[in-house]
Order: sequence, then C-alpha cells, then structure tokens
Amino acid sequence: MTLLIVEDQDLMRKTLHRFLRQTFPDWTLLEAADGAGALAAFAEHRPDVVLMDILLPDADGIALTVQAKAMLPDVKVIFVSYLGGETHVARALAAGGSAYVMKDRLFSDLVPAIVAVAGSGG
Repeated sequence: MTLLIVEDQDLMRKTLHRFLRQTFPDWTLLEAADGAGALAAFAEHRPDVVLMDILLPDADGIALTVQAKAMLPDVKVIFVSYLGGETHVARALAAGGSAYVMKDRLFSDLVPAIVAVAGSGG
C-alpha cells in the first residue's frame, strides 16, 4: 500500500510520517507540503490512501480531492483537519472523501480510519 500525507505544516507532516511508519512498517509513505506537490504525487505514485489537509497554501484540500478522484477513482481520501462542523465534513465527503478525522483526535482516530478505508492493506 502507498499512503500520501498532504499537509503544509512541516512538524505535523513529519509527526504523522513517524507515527504511521511504526503502525504500517511495510507501506510506502509519501509526503506533499502543498497542492502542487500532491498533484505531482498523484500522477507519479498513484497512492492507495491519501491523508488530506483542507487548508493548504496553494489549494483547497476539498477541491484537490475532486482532482485526485478524477485521476485515481479508487483512491481513498481521509481528511485530516482542525476544521470541524457539519459543513466542512459534508463538503469533504461529498467531494469523495472516505473519512474525516479531527487533528485533535489523530492519535486515537486516524489508524482505525486508515484500516477501515484501506482494508487489511498490506
């Protein structure tokens, strides 16, 4: 399995990478710090799962998900954001997101969300 972390905050991106490396040691983990990097990674690496921040410096993660799903219809997108509320969650899921995890609940909710969307993976 290949997982792409799309997160503009360097510390958060690196923390997620280390955390997920321990949990999914056999997976390929990739990183993108912005929308342009994410689009390049979609095309080059064709990830199975994407962790998508909503607020990126050059893109809206929800709009970026629409592009990702057009390129890779089977990709599973998990939104990871500080933005809560029904409006953000509804927009994210309508754009093709498979799950929505609040950043303040990452360490309890992220791995179950990844397992749920990716299956046993591998």
